[in-house]
Amino acid sequence: MPLEKSEHRRAGDVLGRAFYTDPQWAALVPDPSIRRKRLPIMFIGAAKMTHASGGSPERTAGFEAVALWLRPGKEIGARAIISSAGPSARWLLTPPVQNIRRLTRVMRQFDKKRKQLMREPHWYLMAIGVDPDHQGEGHGSALVRAGMRNADRDGKMIYLETETEQNVSFYERLGFEVLDEMTIAEIGIPFSLMVRHPGAAET
Repeated sequence: MPLEKSEHRRAGDVLGRAFYTDPQWAALVPDPSIRRKRLPIMFIGAAKMTHASGGSPERTAGFEAVALWLRPGKEIGARAIISSAGPSARWLLTPPVQNIRRLTRVMRQFDKKRKQLMREPHWYLMAIGVDPDHQGEGHGSALVRAGMRNADRDGKMIYLETETEQNVSFYERLGFEVLDEMTIAEIGIPFSLMVRHPGAAET
């Protein structure tokens, strides 16, 4: 289902819980108490930015999972950043300054690499998370498949980044392949940069 603008806070809560133990976010925000409180706020801002950028945020019917998609040709611009100023400011005011700087550098590296690899307009799966109480029930697969149908309709590729072998295997079963790899020096974590071509079959 499309995520409504009135549902940003609930989407942030789901994504915050989903990514609490994620290696990337544990490295970016090492303090568990700060991470637990502030990740939902950060993802509220991300959901707002997705809407403001002409993206396609989606959720499952029971709010078990949320996905933030950017449509082909769309980017997070100044207007989108301004629209999320409230939650973004609350996020920035709490973590130690070094965490903020590290997060900014990491996001810039991801953005630069994506633009180097993906010269053609594409669907970009910025984030997808399943509430821990509902993992393993197929909600994540359902949201990815919905995006796959959109990409196939448009005749466009899908691009994403992921950092665990389990996630790589998950996406490979859905027809994605590893396009490149990169290690983010600031957090010491290798990432697989994956792509799915239009019409790619599941395995």
